[in-house]
Amino acid sequence: MASSDFSQMKKKFYSVYFDAAAFEKARAHFKSAAQNGVEAMGLLLGEVCRFKGKKFVMVVDYVTAGNDASAVSVRFGDRAFPELANALWGAAGKTVVGWMHSHPSYGCYLSARDVAAQEGFFNEPFHVAFVLDPVRNDCKAFRVRNGKQVEVSFAVVEEK
Repeated sequence: MASSDFSQMKKKFYSVYFDAAAFEKARAHFKSAAQNGVEAMGLLLGEVCRFKGKKFVMVVDYVTAGNDASAVSVRFGDRAFPELANALWGAAGKTVVGWMHSHPSYGCYLSARDVAAQEGFFNEPFHVAFVLDPVRNDCKAFRVRNGKQVEVSFAVVEEK
């Protein structure tokens, strides 16, 4: 997992910058779910930015609602959508830039089901999919193009 702050942008350019507080919010959710032996998921809010002509995504929040989950799958429950709608309504000026889910103890990759979800629901060029393994303490970010997952660089950042 990469780590940096905004001053590092001049030294290395990342595809995604993830606010540290938002990242920790997601990680805590995933660790709690892993203690119950299940996956967890949520949406990533932020914005598409440009720096010296290069586009990148800035993730500023993680939102979630009731998950229907097992040890190997997760989806939003039927009652989750009103709660998600309220969270999105309260995030004025931010857009859904992707999603994040956990793979407790089995690594960071996109399964065939994950690739299908990315292509079906998160198909804008800027959309990103994060997978975090809270047991192995590992995280990777991906985009999907033409059915193939491509790992993208990211940094967890704190403002100073």
